[in-house]
Amino acid sequence: MQTPYHLIASFYDAFNRNDVATFEQLLAPHWVNHPADPGQANTPDGFKRGVAQTHAAFEQFHITIEAVVQENDLIVARITMTGRHTSPFAGIAPSGQQVTFTGMDMHRISNNTIEETWHFENFDGLIKHTVSPIAAQSLK
Repeated sequence: MQTPYHLIASFYDAFNRNDVATFEQLLAPHWVNHPADPGQANTPDGFKRGVAQTHAAFEQFHITIEAVVQENDLIVARITMTGRHTSPFAGIAPSGQQVTFTGMDMHRISNNTIEETWHFENFDGLIKHTVSPIAAQSLK
């Protein structure tokens, strides 16, 4: 049995490797992704397609866990994401640049699986490479 920290560390490791098969072991069959990834259902299958789309949009995509806080069945991870933006992503045109953006995920753990995930990504580091400074201000 994995500790909650090791469970989410395995989650991010699988994401980094684009290893969607590992999500079968980590995510409960009824897992819910809040909100759903762009254009996907908020289910495990929708998430796995979202992971593949992320890797298609960013060469050498990588998530680093910066900090973790746990309380009862919830574990929160502050993350940093990096990669070279080579294809459209979430409606953002590719810049060809190495980008860094951040996020915050909260996972609910039960029975040694992830039951639900709430996530927020701050795309400022991505947007600054793709639009003019004036247009970027209007997106905030």
